[in-house]
Amino acid sequence: MTKHTASRSDITLPLLIDYVDALLPSLVTQVTAPTTTEHTDESTELLWAVQDNNARLALKSQLKDHVMSKDDDKVADAGTLQPLTLSELIQQPTPERYELACFWLPTLSSELLQQYIPLFMRYRDLYAAHLLIALDNTIDLKPYGFTPFDILSEQSFDVDRVNQNQSPSSDTPSLVSATLWQFNLYDYKQLPNWLNADYWANPENWGKHRW
Repeated sequence: MTKHTASRSDITLPLLIDYVDALLPSLVTQVTAPTTTEHTDESTELLWAVQDNNARLALKSQLKDHVMSKDDDKVADAGTLQPLTLSELIQQPTPERYELACFWLPTLSSELLQQYIPLFMRYRDLYAAHLLIALDNTIDLKPYGFTPFDILSEQSFDVDRVNQNQSPSSDTPSLVSATLWQFNLYDYKQLPNWLNADYWANPENWGKHRW
């Protein structure tokens, strides 16, 4: 078993954007498909978060390039998103809930990280069903319940297609790489065998024993 640093894989912003584009529809389906009664969850589908205004401009530029390479209404909608900075998220009095929150923070230092750990934990526990955080590869989020995610090992994701879309003249932000961490509310803990309806309340013992 290798150390966790050996299992990490670098990810660039264009690759992450393309992955989010592929991932989001499956998350929305996962949440809404079992629902047969009135659905009262008003979660927004996607949040993009960055460190500062400069990072926001770089992300919006990449999202625009991504939209221009597609011919799909949902992707076009994603291109109109307004990324939020970390300070803006902290200042929100009543944060929204999201199906997917994606934090692109490749230049966030380990010193500043400690300032935003409570923010990550709130989105992990309350405000995002699925959370992705891209950080410098020297930073370890395992102590906070996150797992490193090797996106490049996903066979269902066409990495070659993404690489072809990146020209040698791409802006510097698109070439910055980071390690991707994830937390999924729906599969963060494997359910034990006994935790299912067959064992609830022991209906086979009704009328046979006094408990």
